Amino acid sequence: MGRLALAIGNSRWHWGYFSRDSAPLFWDAIAPSQPLSCLELTALLQAHHPEISVQTPIAIASVVPQQLTLLPAGWPQRQLQLSDVPLVNCYPTLGLDRAIALYEAGYQAGWPVLLIDCGTAITVNATNDLGQFAGGAILPGVALQLRSLAQGTAALPSVAISAEGDRWAMNTSDAIASGVIHGLAGALRGFIEDWRSQHPQRPIYFTGGDGELLATLLADLPNLQAAPHLLLCGIDRLAQAMTTAPD
Repeated sequence: MGRLALAIGNSRWHWGYFSRDSAPLFWDAIAPSQPLSCLELTALLQAHHPEISVQTPIAIASVVPQQLTLLPAGWPQRQLQLSDVPLVNCYPTLGLDRAIALYEAGYQAGWPVLLIDCGTAITVNATNDLGQFAGGAILPGVALQLRSLAQGTAALPSVAISAEGDRWAMNTSDAIASGVIHGLAGALRGFIEDWRSQHPQRPIYFTGGDGELLATLLADLPNLQAAPHLLLCGIDRLAQAMTTAPD
């Protein structure tokens, strides 16, 4: 039987389906507006994989705890906590999504590793040679910056962001896009260069919805890897380890 991983984020739900018989399947969805029954959730999930049923267990990591009530109580589920992540030196309020994705990056690449998670907020997450959390930073993400400009100023238009945008813009929309995307890339470059001064050959992972975009803008830096599904892979890996661990 397959298994599900669910990351409940600030703006979307991120799903993964894992099975020994096929490659993992990933998709995103808007959070439901009201609690789901087992029948309703089954119908939504079977649109992505027909073998999913109410017996398919869900491993969950949520940064929005109140949304957990939208899942049906009768569905088998395991809610991960920060204490479930074998990452040393985490402070008590470290985001669960940050810890899991960072652990998964280290599991895949070894220690030390740097993870930049580009979602609603952009988080920079570092470890040391011993696999201990070594600090990080939080920046407003692409969409959050665009929304802030739209809400905080008059007559600024909606903007589409791309890695091909001109740094030196000749209209308002492009100027906003340039300021946001190149501003973020410049800030991240500073963190990367500082971390690389201590770990010059180690990999840096980009994940999250805007991870590939920002990795593209920083492609001149060596050994950057875009890994959009680190969090879901980490949720599944931890849940499997907890299931098979001896009592």
